[in-house]
Amino acid sequence: MAITAAMVKELREKTGAGMMDCKKALTATDGDAAKAIDWLREKGIAKAEKKAGRVAAEGAVGAFVAADGKTGCVVEINCETDFVGKTADFTNYVNALADLAISKHINNKEALMQAEYNGQTVESSLTEMSGKTGEKVELNGYACLEKTFVSAYN
Repeated sequence: MAITAAMVKELREKTGAGMMDCKKALTATDGDAAKAIDWLREKGIAKAEKKAGRVAAEGAVGAFVAADGKTGCVVEINCETDFVGKTADFTNYVNALADLAISKHINNKEALMQAEYNGQTVESSLTEMSGKTGEKVELNGYACLEKTFVSAYN
């Protein structure tokens, strides 16, 4: 099957993967978009395994306070460079995880790693983010606080 630019663009918009990776995925799966997404996910896992030994010392922190003002959660996601850590995709991802932690009342790091995020676990989404960014991405810190009054300054 001939892979068109429109097919590549559509897959790129769905997955956030690079254009050449999308083209390779579509070629490998004979133009089947669903199979191409799985192919990209598997490739992302393989890429993440190669990056496991790297140092991820940059990143972003997301802090959210529940509407009642009694619970606050802080999530620290690290990556390898400040360039990636400052991108809108990365900071939105960090904030989404902090919001998830508040909304699901998740009180520890292990529970957060196993929580569902966009149809997969947070742990899997970290691997997927690693594939998108090309860097090692990891959940470095997590804390949840429940008190009479909690406030955060962003």
